Amino acid sequence: MDVIGFGAINCDKIYKVDKIASPGQEVGVMSVAHHPGGSAPNTAVGLARLGVKTGVIGVVGQDKEGKALLEDLKKEGVEATGIRIKEGNTGTALIFIDKYGERTIYILPSVNDDYSPSDYEYAKTAKFLHLCSFMSREQLKKQINFVKKLKSSKIKISFSPGDIYSNFGLDALKPIIELSHVVFLNKYETELLTNLDYCTGALSLVAMGAQIVVVTLGNLGCFLAIDSHTYAIPAYESKVADTVGAGDAFAAGFIYGMLVGEDARTCGCYGNLLASMSISKFGSRKGLLKKFKNLGEYF
Repeated sequence: MDVIGFGAINCDKIYKVDKIASPGQEVGVMSVAHHPGGSAPNTAVGLARLGVKTGVIGVVGQDKEGKALLEDLKKEGVEATGIRIKEGNTGTALIFIDKYGERTIYILPSVNDDYSPSDYEYAKTAKFLHLCSFMSREQLKKQINFVKKLKSSKIKISFSPGDIYSNFGLDALKPIIELSHVVFLNKYETELLTNLDYCTGALSLVAMGAQIVVVTLGNLGCFLAIDSHTYAIPAYESKVADTVGAGDAFAAGFIYGMLVGEDARTCGCYGNLLASMSISKFGSRKGLLKKFKNLGEYF
């Protein structure tokens, strides 16, 4: 394995709406579609389409959604050895997207909240373990214990805490951040965690132990903090269909760059490129490259 993703596996139920409703409002739904989702699987699929050997650690339920998600990952060439099938329902993400591509997400974790990982030997086969969030603090604690048991191995940790884990606070995430090779955050998450502007906040996380901190900035591109150095990398222009999975696509591009030996700034360009592709299509994976192509050919 080159990269193993570890996080919630969800079925995305995407509703296209006139606008995101405020409390008490009624809003019309224009369309609904079901897509495979979950941040860790999304990034694994993005990497698999770039020719990277990927797997996923997680759990699905004994329902038609779980079966469909497993079949989709196998079709994409993502190894499912680390995915367990558990009695109960597969996790669900209810996603509402307006005409501008902005979204609101509600998550029903189901079996994801009962998952106890024990695939240490499987994880050790990878060059990178890409950690993404579950819903609960208990699951975060399990991931922390998992990472600590891998500390003596050569595996590198990449970490996308997302909005859910970022709301738990910096003290809760510190045990993973200080062991991470790269941490992926957006501007809001960085400032929420550090109580600093995103530039200063990213540098503070590097001081905590993370080797690279990446802050995604939407249409402004991304910001990198490495040691005491910082870099701003502009975004690629893209028509926005929806922003679901943009961060997952960015992580796939950045990790791909690291795997092929690119410098961090080029990795940031790769991340921006895949994110721009992702947001151009409806759903978290439709905009990703359909087959292997060296991202360097785009530059």
